[in-house]
Amino acid sequence: MKTLLIPTDFSRHAYQACLYAAGMAARHGWKLHLLHVYQSFYAVSAYPGVTGAAWVEIKDATDQQMAELIEKLKKQFPAISISGENREGTMADTVANFAREKNVNLIVMGTQGATGLKYAVLGSNTFAVILKSPVPVVAIPARISTFRMDRVGFAVNYHATEVTALEDFTTLIDRPVVITLFHFYEKGKQEETKKMQKWAKRFEKIATGSDAELQFKLAISRNLPVSINRMVAREQLDALVMTPMDKPFFSRMFSKQLIKVIAHKPTVPVFFMKTDER
Repeated sequence: MKTLLIPTDFSRHAYQACLYAAGMAARHGWKLHLLHVYQSFYAVSAYPGVTGAAWVEIKDATDQQMAELIEKLKKQFPAISISGENREGTMADTVANFAREKNVNLIVMGTQGATGLKYAVLGSNTFAVILKSPVPVVAIPARISTFRMDRVGFAVNYHATEVTALEDFTTLIDRPVVITLFHFYEKGKQEETKKMQKWAKRFEKIATGSDAELQFKLAISRNLPVSINRMVAREQLDALVMTPMDKPFFSRMFSKQLIKVIAHKPTVPVFFMKTDER
């Protein structure tokens, strides 16, 4: 049975991500584990008025919040196994270590979170978790809480790691899904068409035997965030899949502007797949 890990700061936005993850777990028969990361040393040192005793009270309150969150989700999703815990540390390192320790298959986290003394800021840590996680990470927009996986967009840049990522994604999801593999280019449509035709054969070979239906799209682009959002709207995509370890594409996709647009403020859930290449 696969395990989904959901980092949470108990905010409303994080709860939306919990609902999405629970819907995914219920659909696939997976189990759910919630993780709240806190930093007591930072809180006490940054806010001198907060004593050690006061922090103990805050920690007790987070334990209560975790118990209440688990109970709330169990009432909505009684068929799935749900557990949770609080751990001290930094968000990205703690989540990555926990994923290794517990053999987690997928991390689902919101892209906005609470701020202030009691919580680690979930949204600002999303990108760091994507980089450090040993398993795929799904970034969930604040307004999305219902799991849908009928039409998926897969951003490709003709890199070998993307073939592995596609295979991993179809294995992970393991259900009928239409996957649109799309590539944006700045010029040279004829050359790009030849590349796509060549790589389509490799992608189709991977999809053979799965329930995935592949489609291929080429589009000219001079503004990548805008082009991606237009592709999502035009193809009515339920989610995006990307491979940040593809270094040339990674450099283009994750400029400071694109981090905010894609990792922090996606228009649909984004699956950031992992590869063996570093």
